[in-house]
Amino acid sequence: MRTNPPTAKETVSDLLAGIKGEVLTDSYSLGIYATDASIYQIFPIAVVLPKNEDDVKKALEWANKNQVTILPRGGGTSLAGQTVGKSIVLDFSKYMDQTLEVNTKERWVRVQPGKVRDVLNEELAPLGLHFAVDPATSSRANVGGMVGNNSSGTKSILYGKTVDHVLEATVLLADGTRLHLKKTDPDTYQEIADQDSREGEIYRNFKKIISKNRERIEQKFPKVMRRVGGYNLDEFIHTSNWNLAKLITGSEGTLATTLELKLNLEPLPQFKSVCVLHFKQLLDAVGAVTSILPYQPSAVEILDKIVVDLSRENLTTKRHCHFIQGDPAAILIVEFYGETLADVMDRPTQMIKELQEKGLGYAFPLFPQGPEYEDVWVVRKKGLGLMLGIKGKKKPLPFIEDAGIPTQHLREYIDRTLQICKKHQTEVAMYAHVSVGVIHVRPILDLRQQTDIERLEAIAEDTFNLVMEYGGSWSGEHGDGLVRSPFNERFFGKELYQAMIQVKRLFDPENRMNPGKIVEAESMSKNLRYGSHYKDQDLDSVFHYRSEQSFQESVHMCTGVGECRKLLGGTMCPSFKATRDEEHTTRGRANALRMAMSGQLDEKGISSERLQETLSLCLSCKACKSECPSNVDMAKMKSDVMQWYYDANGASLRDKMIRDAAKMAKRFSGILAKPINSIQSSPLFRKSLEKIAGFDSRRTLPAYATQTFYQWFNKNGENQPKTGKKVALFADTYLNYHEPSIGKAAVKLLNECGYEVVLANVGCCQRPKISHGFLREAKKEGGATVEKLLSFIDEGLPVLVCEPSCASALNDDFPDLLDEKEVAAKLKENVMMIDVFLAREMEKGNLSVKLRSKGADLRIHGHCHQKALYGTQAMKSSLKEPSSCTEIPSGCCGMAGSFGYEKEHYSLSEKIGEEVLFPEIRKTPKESELVACGFSCRHQIAHFTGKTAKHWVECVEVIPV
Repeated sequence: MRTNPPTAKETVSDLLAGIKGEVLTDSYSLGIYATDASIYQIFPIAVVLPKNEDDVKKALEWANKNQVTILPRGGGTSLAGQTVGKSIVLDFSKYMDQTLEVNTKERWVRVQPGKVRDVLNEELAPLGLHFAVDPATSSRANVGGMVGNNSSGTKSILYGKTVDHVLEATVLLADGTRLHLKKTDPDTYQEIADQDSREGEIYRNFKKIISKNRERIEQKFPKVMRRVGGYNLDEFIHTSNWNLAKLITGSEGTLATTLELKLNLEPLPQFKSVCVLHFKQLLDAVGAVTSILPYQPSAVEILDKIVVDLSRENLTTKRHCHFIQGDPAAILIVEFYGETLADVMDRPTQMIKELQEKGLGYAFPLFPQGPEYEDVWVVRKKGLGLMLGIKGKKKPLPFIEDAGIPTQHLREYIDRTLQICKKHQTEVAMYAHVSVGVIHVRPILDLRQQTDIERLEAIAEDTFNLVMEYGGSWSGEHGDGLVRSPFNERFFGKELYQAMIQVKRLFDPENRMNPGKIVEAESMSKNLRYGSHYKDQDLDSVFHYRSEQSFQESVHMCTGVGECRKLLGGTMCPSFKATRDEEHTTRGRANALRMAMSGQLDEKGISSERLQETLSLCLSCKACKSECPSNVDMAKMKSDVMQWYYDANGASLRDKMIRDAAKMAKRFSGILAKPINSIQSSPLFRKSLEKIAGFDSRRTLPAYATQTFYQWFNKNGENQPKTGKKVALFADTYLNYHEPSIGKAAVKLLNECGYEVVLANVGCCQRPKISHGFLREAKKEGGATVEKLLSFIDEGLPVLVCEPSCASALNDDFPDLLDEKEVAAKLKENVMMIDVFLAREMEKGNLSVKLRSKGADLRIHGHCHQKALYGTQAMKSSLKEPSSCTEIPSGCCGMAGSFGYEKEHYSLSEKIGEEVLFPEIRKTPKESELVACGFSCRHQIAHFTGKTAKHWVECVEVIPV
């Protein structure tokens, strides 16, 4: 069962006073740091985000003074529980993340431990170099964590493990001793060992440990390359030039705290290709690896049917799954590197020929480097999160998945492992590095059930014995942590295990550094995130959570893999990218929700003010619904939590004003527009509004239209072509009462495409109420809107929407609010973005026209909901010359409905936009047309850049084909 927060917390006042970075001590912060991507949970004592080495030293001094332990942590993506413990957690990811020095001639880089691997490689790419170790979590994995774990990844057959690339390490011991570890020749090593110092003591006694145990190390350490269990004692028996940085690597923070790392760099490959082998039988795929390896691939990865099927369903990955043919039981992704294009195409071609001759596989698509190549790797890298996000109470769990088996035994091992799981009545999912004998087999269990906890232990025991039988490694990639450390004494033998304890005590005699990992661990079933006593609060949600099964199960879909911590590309998670705070990741919010609804934080539970604070920087962008491999829909859950909060605490004036935005728009547009616009733009009004309701006075509320769109349409709607082809245009609040020019442009565009437009002026989509938590009112009032929309849908008319947030309200949110499943299905199928409709009509051959940009070219910023749910491709593919349209890789603009208007969020709103969007807009040529389909996006762009963005329908025109 989980470990609860300490009842008598040690005072941290002196720690707070001495640290220049941040110190977190409240129950919510500790709860958020109590888990990683593993099955474990332990509340820390405090969390320190050090700004510099001096902060680290002060934290260590405080820990020694107060006799508490230290746990270094980076991205917190550990699958084995290395980064949870009742300790002072040092999170290096926010501040100590700098690249300190690059030497291109000697091919090395010096970095701080919080540097993210993919960010580092983006910096190195112009130099033709990269840090080659490639774990699936590379978009958020900190280099310090990769060293602590001795990570490897998809390219290990070519590049090995992290230990093969660590050149030097600067570390602090628990007692404050600073060591600079690097390769030393025997004479230099002895000189250091002869010194009367802490460093000399370590060098001297470590040499004795190796000398005494050399034969055992040779005998007991597995002979497979993928071995990361225990301490790396085998790095010191086949060389006379010792480097203790190799010992720190893979030590999981149990020996020292890393301050700086010097890493080897590799040249970027000149040419790449990837071949996807399809198999009707899983074991045939596993067995094929021995035929593949002679062709010298850089990676061979397996995805089983579960992961393949999930990839085809996930909102993000399904767009990339074009290469999957038929219904395979498994696919192998085989990658090749080479110096020429001919080389990376010829080798796989010969491999395919041999496999066909042997009757192995049924489809073999082959792609050189390019968009299709990248699609394959998107699906592979998302595989872990997709698998962990399986819906339902049972989840694929990481506990036997790290075994590294000699490849000649791999097929038999997998067959027998599947039989073990079948014996224990447990289904499995699997993926990963078949090239090096590490197939991640995940038994699917619910650790809230005592029977499944017992299955966890029984399956682990049986599989461990199997790994020993084949001479494999129990820890092949993801490390020992809390899950595999309990097996180390049996795995290495008592003598060698005692040697590892001696190493631990030599570096850390007071057991201050991340205790309970590698040596002297508790049972693998202790400190579980869940347990047989775990119980969620009964909650009556407004959303049905049909696909997730319940609000609670929606929360539990987050498994902690941390995709929401990525810093490059995509939209998720805007507030984390700006703040770098774990609390403002989707994972942090999900952890807070889980602990609040299970009573682990404060007595108020789900209606807590502190929980609202945790959710306050969620912009409801919906990026997590698609970019999170588990499809965690934080925007939906936030709405329900806000409703519960209002039920318990009431709503503020600002909340109510946002709730009633559509009613005010209807009331103030038209004849009242001019005086209202004049009043709300005045400094006195804006200052008063800031004081009364908390809307930032630097903002001006959106102006109202003097003539509404429906008024214009009533006068002009008869002047349309009568072609027999009709569509319904949804008159959303923004189009209707603020920017009728968009509605006019939409009607003109549709008319020129041959469609007669019927106006669906049926009321508000309820987006403000949905996003701001007034769900019961949204359901009640939106019901009337839906009922009116059905009259158009039942007539056979598609309902077209211009505003992305309104489209998402109608065909994503509202279907899960409705009680009638049939009506929900009709909304999902028949309400769509206008650009998506036109692109589909062109694909079906129903349109004999194409579109072109009215200006020189289009620069598109996609609305968050648009990117998450519908994509932006339709705006480009419908153009005769798609190359005339460029999408800004912009993430979120930072406005997010009312978020950017709120005084406390103004600066963050600006910072989010400044991440990518605003600088890109400022570089946009004057002759380019700036496109933003989102009402909020256009206002944000105008406010901070002075540039005018238009809706897509205003920027394109029809040309005959």
